[in-house]
Amino acid sequence: MYVERPGVEANRRVSRKKLKHDAESYIYNDDRGAEGRVLKARLLGHKMDHMPDADVTDYLLQVAEMDPEKIISLYTGGDTAVRLLFIEARDKHVINYKNKLYTYADNVVLGASDEAAILYLKDPKNANVYKLIKQDTYPELTGKTEKKD
Repeated sequence: MYVERPGVEANRRVSRKKLKHDAESYIYNDDRGAEGRVLKARLLGHKMDHMPDADVTDYLLQVAEMDPEKIISLYTGGDTAVRLLFIEARDKHVINYKNKLYTYADNVVLGASDEAAILYLKDPKNANVYKLIKQDTYPELTGKTEKKD
């Protein structure tokens, strides 16, 4: 039995195109310009530090074409700072990936995947671990200077 519902399919296509348009708008109107787009690509797992802005923008637009929700959440989500800290800590080997687990200081297991580790760091119960990772990753931000006598 076939039930005809005029406009349903068209509404679905229009909402999908609007979602893609919104994602593309976020990319083109990035507050930080090329630097912001490089950061977003980095948060998506692609290190594009020395790439031309056109290549970075093209990569982000390809992601927006396939998964516009990912781009929108990247620009509007509140966990960008935690994600960036996780990536930087992983690059500086503050957070290590051993035995299929992300660990900090050999005894703190953060999770088995990127998302699990980020959720662990976002949890208010783990604020002390987050603070320690932040201090180890960005020692220049702690404000502590050594005194020479």
